[in-house]
Amino acid sequence: MRLILTTLILIFSLAAFAVQNTNGVEKFNKNNKQLCVQAFLNKEKLKPDSYLAKNTQGIITVSKDNKSNVYFNITLKSNIGKKGEPPIYLRFIKQKQLNISELLEYASEGDEIYIEEYISSLGKANVNCPATSITVVEN
Repeated sequence: MRLILTTLILIFSLAAFAVQNTNGVEKFNKNNKQLCVQAFLNKEKLKPDSYLAKNTQGIITVSKDNKSNVYFNITLKSNIGKKGEPPIYLRFIKQKQLNISELLEYASEGDEIYIEEYISSLGKANVNCPATSITVVEN
């Protein structure tokens, strides 16, 4: 009897897992390109999913809702070319502006840069806002 009951519970659990709601995952879909902040390099807009040469010079700034120079976080995700090891993250938090060469000196080809608005409180964070993503390429 215990075996039958355990089997029924297992089947019910698997069925419930199979029909779960996936709307939460869709919020983080990378195809959602409605950015909450706009990043600029030397006052020129950076397009989402763009490429940036490793020898690029200039100042990164961010605007939001027609307000320029808002605080932002910028993160470098580097895989350092080693298989099976997790990526390394270098993060500059609460920046008003940043010389991009300070970040690119640690980057290599294929690394990713993420730019997002700085939020002082986790409760105020808007999870529907994807970060601007930039891929580093060689000169």
